[in-house]
Amino acid sequence: MRAETIVDDLKALRSLLRLTDAPLSAQYEAYLEAARAAFGMRTASIGSYSNGVYKVLKLASSVPVPLTETMGRPLAEIFAEEVVRTHGVIACRHIGSDADLRRHALYSEGSFEAYIAAPVRVSGEMFGVLSLLDPEPRPLPFSSEDCEFLQLLADTLGHAIERDRLRREERAADRERRKMDLLFSTAFAEAPIGMVVVNLEGRYLQVNAAAASLFGYSEDILLTKHFRDISHPGDIGQLMAHMQELLLGKVRTFQTEKRYIRPDGTTIWTQLNVALVQFEDGSPRCFIGQIQDISLRRQLTDQLNERQHELEIANEKLQHLASVDALTGVLNRRALRNRLQEEMERATATGSTLGFVMVDVDLFKAYNDTHGHVEGDVALKVVAECLQNCCRASDVLGRFGGEEFLILLPDVTQEEAVEVAERARSAIEHSSRLRWPLTVSAGVHMYHSRGDAGDARPERPIARADEALYKAKQGGRNRVAVA
Repeated sequence: MRAETIVDDLKALRSLLRLTDAPLSAQYEAYLEAARAAFGMRTASIGSYSNGVYKVLKLASSVPVPLTETMGRPLAEIFAEEVVRTHGVIACRHIGSDADLRRHALYSEGSFEAYIAAPVRVSGEMFGVLSLLDPEPRPLPFSSEDCEFLQLLADTLGHAIERDRLRREERAADRERRKMDLLFSTAFAEAPIGMVVVNLEGRYLQVNAAAASLFGYSEDILLTKHFRDISHPGDIGQLMAHMQELLLGKVRTFQTEKRYIRPDGTTIWTQLNVALVQFEDGSPRCFIGQIQDISLRRQLTDQLNERQHELEIANEKLQHLASVDALTGVLNRRALRNRLQEEMERATATGSTLGFVMVDVDLFKAYNDTHGHVEGDVALKVVAECLQNCCRASDVLGRFGGEEFLILLPDVTQEEAVEVAERARSAIEHSSRLRWPLTVSAGVHMYHSRGDAGDARPERPIARADEALYKAKQGGRNRVAVA
């Protein structure tokens, strides 16, 4: 099915990706309609589960169904339980012939006969299930491409949900920031401003009650002190430099943030505005200053900076999710394609080599069928880790599709590329983290910009690496071949 409709599928996916600014409910509707159209099935739903209860978040159906939006029912009664149990795509052309699916109460209630569903993951955790159902059996089984496309839709939907969560967090943070700004503005608008007059030597000549209250001294005691006596030692040098600029006529006023030490030893942050008062002949007479307590503002600024840092980390995480395969942690196919194009253009521009190592897990379907999808997922993670451990910092590793991985090796010889492939093959074969034996085959091809006539398109070297991989498979598997 998917091979015949790949163009329509890509158009549908692009349309969904353009909905990033739409409300989540609208995105739900768009995903359901796109899925129904792509698979030609009459019912689609998005649901989440928690504590054994499945809740329908959005439903689209052209036939009567025993489900309603916001409806909650035991997970064990519906087909989605199988998706939650296996953490993978479940596809069945005829539920009546599948003992695992027809045991669910939903089968007898809804007379559904065809079913395909994929897990929706958010932040790497199972969130819910994207399901498609139809009252008629499918004439042909769902293909592997069908399963991969539905999982792609589910993964993209998971990213949309993650974006919605981050946006809600950002809006909440923005509301909190505005609330704090209002609190700060109100507090300082109603607070009296401290005023001081300081002679040219730095001794207080006059202070008002607000300044005395701010500093924690009586007015009489302040008039016996030099400003250095109550200033934080770390701020004195900068303040003296600003005052010297006033005396030299370089500036008319200055503003700075300055710390004062109160009699009880506590430190307060203030905003200090200072101007030079002159005699009629222009000679300096004294300094006059306005002082406002900004301790709260400094605290709020620190909190906002911390929150901004958290949001930046969340944004980096979102960008990371968009380029990383959720299961294995290596580059996903889209990001791998981008890096592949970059590396080929670089190799073409510099005249250097680029090694292609196509790796495929041997007999993975049999491994999955024998040990289950969960163990299959574990195996793919171990394979990815072994491959990553064999790569240099400059190498590129990505999941090409299913159980197939691609390694790009810049600036290597064919012998070095084969050595990397052999090292990876051996590491996987002897991995102690695999509960059951598992091997991989690898195909190696070297891209030379001169030998390839400067053709920087990735299709040809990928095809050659695939040829080498096929040769390795035909040669008995668990080996490396070169093309």
